[in-house]
Amino acid sequence: MIIPHLPDNSRVWFFGANMLLGSQQIETLCQELDFFVSDWKAHGTDLRAGYTLLHDSILIVAVDQSVAAPTGCSIDKVFKLLNDFPVDFFQRLILWQPFCNTSKIFSINAAQEALMSKEIDRHTLVINPLIQTLGEARERLYIPLSESWAYAKISQ
Repeated sequence: MIIPHLPDNSRVWFFGANMLLGSQQIETLCQELDFFVSDWKAHGTDLRAGYTLLHDSILIVAVDQSVAAPTGCSIDKVFKLLNDFPVDFFQRLILWQPFCNTSKIFSINAAQEALMSKEIDRHTLVINPLIQTLGEARERLYIPLSESWAYAKISQ
């Protein structure tokens, strides 16, 4: 289960890397995130938070808003932490296909080529970056390509 200590209605932020993270990058990122979520506050109030890193490229950060809601400033701190990390987590036109314990990462053009060459098809499972709650992450993180935001762009 993804971030099992938090409830389904926890708010999530989805960050997909533009590349697979290496073992040293994963270790460094997890150390920074362990410290960050254990000390994350909104106006001095502790946030009940967690994170998970999936498929060497997908980061999900979650906050249980029933305990305390994050503020704009506290949310900005997550973005700052990731912005300072030497991997780009902010490109939005990327498609991630889970593959064993890792993922295949496609630009829109590469995904279109993969679809045309039948490397992927409308039934291929991809990561859903549009999740907004932890419950959605648990239930709908993996969706068929045909249900993804990208399908209309690449199937033309």
